Amino acid sequence: MLDHHIQKSIVYDLAFAESLRFSDLKPDDMENKAFTYHLKKVVKAGLVVKQEDGTYSLTMKGRRVGKGALKKESRLLDRAYSILLLAVRNIETDEWLLYKRQTQPLLGLTGFMQAQPVAEADARRTAQETCLEQTGIQTEFTVQGHGYFRVYRKGELESFIHFTLLLGESPSGQLHETAESVGYFWQRTPNFAHPDMLPNMQTLHKMCEAAPGSFVEQTFEL
Repeated sequence: MLDHHIQKSIVYDLAFAESLRFSDLKPDDMENKAFTYHLKKVVKAGLVVKQEDGTYSLTMKGRRVGKGALKKESRLLDRAYSILLLAVRNIETDEWLLYKRQTQPLLGLTGFMQAQPVAEADARRTAQETCLEQTGIQTEFTVQGHGYFRVYRKGELESFIHFTLLLGESPSGQLHETAESVGYFWQRTPNFAHPDMLPNMQTLHKMCEAAPGSFVEQTFEL
């Protein structure tokens, strides 16, 4: 699907923006003609589209590849992306640790922290280590449930994940300010139905309030 490192870089760069100009995407040491060839390839593959203002952005298909474009093998687009969702709550103040997404898909929307499952580690351990590394916050996690979420935008699939939700309710430490912590913030009694939230946040909040062990499968339309 992505035959050249330049094509992978185009999709990867666009994963961090709503749109970019030709000059923003082209490497400084590359001729326009050569770069145009690769740009046309990703457009033809249905990953990138040229907007009316002349800028380029990812299609829904491209958003699902997103920053995974630089991986050695692109994950299959029709296969659910496996993720750990980490809900961190201070039960004394009802503050929740939230994250504003910095990449596509669903760029700019707010949700819970994410972590990648690791074959050699227990999910709760992975959650604890990721939370501490990314934010400076330490907490013990319990598994609340799992399921599938699909998000469509204007009739096209933008995101398809298989998730495991973990909850930590006794956090300690201070939220540190590093490159890894960009986008994280505490919010007291958040409105999980707010348009700036990911569409699954109301469901995830209910799962946090319920007894552990729930399973959900939902589809959302933006």
